[in-house]
Amino acid sequence: MEELEDVKEFLPPNAEIESLRFEASDIVIYTSSKDFFLDNSDTVKKIVSKLKKRVEVRPSGKLFMDPERAEEKLYDTVSDEAGVENVIFQPSLGKMIVRAERPGKVIGDKGSGLQEIREKTLWSPQVERVPAIDSKIVDRARELTVEDPEFRKDFLHEVGQHIRLDKSAGDEWVRISSLGGFRQVGRSCVLVQTEESNVLMDAGINPSAEPGTTDNYPYLNAPELDLQDLDAVVLSHAHMDHCGMIPYLYKMGYDGPLYCTKPTRDLMIMLTLDYIGIAHSEQADAPYDSNAIKKAVKRTITPDFGEVTDITPDIRLTLKNSGHILGSSLCHLHVGEGLHNILYTGDYNYDQSEMLRPADTNFKRVETLITESTYGGRDDKQQPREEAQKKFLSKVKQTLSKGGKVIIPVFAVGRSQEILGMLADEINRDYFDYNVYLDGMIKDANALHTAYPEFLSKKVQKKIFKEDDSPFIHDQLKPVGSYEERQEVFGDGPCVILTTSGMLTGGPVLSYLQELAPDEKNAMIFVGYQASGTLGNKIQQGRSTVNLNGDRVSVNLDVSTVSGFSAHSDRQQIINYCKNLRSSPNKVLTNHGEEKKCFQLASTLHKALHIDTEAPQNLDVTRVR
Repeated sequence: MEELEDVKEFLPPNAEIESLRFEASDIVIYTSSKDFFLDNSDTVKKIVSKLKKRVEVRPSGKLFMDPERAEEKLYDTVSDEAGVENVIFQPSLGKMIVRAERPGKVIGDKGSGLQEIREKTLWSPQVERVPAIDSKIVDRARELTVEDPEFRKDFLHEVGQHIRLDKSAGDEWVRISSLGGFRQVGRSCVLVQTEESNVLMDAGINPSAEPGTTDNYPYLNAPELDLQDLDAVVLSHAHMDHCGMIPYLYKMGYDGPLYCTKPTRDLMIMLTLDYIGIAHSEQADAPYDSNAIKKAVKRTITPDFGEVTDITPDIRLTLKNSGHILGSSLCHLHVGEGLHNILYTGDYNYDQSEMLRPADTNFKRVETLITESTYGGRDDKQQPREEAQKKFLSKVKQTLSKGGKVIIPVFAVGRSQEILGMLADEINRDYFDYNVYLDGMIKDANALHTAYPEFLSKKVQKKIFKEDDSPFIHDQLKPVGSYEERQEVFGDGPCVILTTSGMLTGGPVLSYLQELAPDEKNAMIFVGYQASGTLGNKIQQGRSTVNLNGDRVSVNLDVSTVSGFSAHSDRQQIINYCKNLRSSPNKVLTNHGEEKKCFQLASTLHKALHIDTEAPQNLDVTRVR
């Protein structure tokens, strides 16, 4: 193709190029020249300046050292302090993946360590951080990310060829189809279409719907969506109401790329595998199996925050921090040559939290904004985080002091780490001599947080790097993963139990509720959103008895709700975010909220920003250009 021909103009005579290939939006040069492999920075700079594309030089099979010898050289080169756990070779890509406890010790000052590895092994090294917590689920997820490199090489080249297809002439238009999550919370799914492209953003389940009903899944049978014509899927973050149906797309015939951050990819693997496991344990049918998850992972492309990536012939994607959960992204689509710009927020938090930085506002152009409305209602105001922390800790200590147990229902990813960070500070004080039990996938999610500290707040990064101060590692944190271990929790004295699921729609929290709800000395503290119709919402509203596993259980424990820890922006924060965007939008669409909240937020933003706002419903199609 033309771009690859242009690359050849810049290559020196001694480059010994074996092949030039696309790797999605990037260009990869495979060389058999040792000199060019080790010293190519000037050439690469010229190519990047000309083509405005990322360029990487890798060794061909004729150049790199035998893997066994290369591994020996690696261990001779890298100090024991690095804690290299394993090395994975991908000959077809010329890559050596080094997994280490301390990646900085492998990378070296200004990349000097990587350069030394290149010189001694003639492989292209890539360094990954090993989680500080052992987790079989994380291990499995990470193994999936490196399977079948030969397939990856060919697939990424095909993607690169597709996104470089010439654009056809014609009228330029952009439209947005609401396929889920509009005037509701759950099954988020948005289709963006242009004359050239079809891009799907998110595909989740509805956690408050009855399993197996049509209300559980997005409208993937909408006439606007044809999986065979779909060019790309973008995943904002790995909560099941956004990622739960991603593997289903691949089961039903989609065969293209999935774009998200590395943590989002890994968390999606964990949560969707768990989703299948829960369905089987409840003798229910999952909408897909593990093969569909593997298909998705093999086709996942993981841009860094702020990296502009071509994903179709006329759409560029930029992901930026949304402040919601680990790896969560604001998704910016630049359509055409300045034709239109869409910012899809997914879920976001415009506030400094324990774990994450606030949502990014630095976007040069935004014509259409699609914003969540979870807490966009007129009365939705969260108390300041300091006040919330005091109230929460007061309730916890009050329950513990009278010999009770505290149940805190949380999602495995996000709120559990926020609460854990706060409890870890208490554990470090001498008076807090209580166990904190972690049930569900919280331990596994914690493990991934330790693998990606660069996505966390500076405060938590420092704690993780210190190791002995990490909020995720402490003797009083006790993972729970079996019936027998839950019985031990019941037999323990006063303690805190962080458990999934966050809305009491299933999972281990129901076992704790059944056992502990009748005793008034115990407590349940809701720290997250409880969707209408869920068991969590019913108990939050004062339900005195519930049906669990065929038994009527009295809810005598002390039930309270503490707002202020939310990973979602409240009403005023949403307004502030829209006002503080570097580029003010011309149009705002509200979604991911109860119907009245979507309308109320749309009305408020219209008055505050003096722009066009709408609250579309599912299956609406909105032309924005």
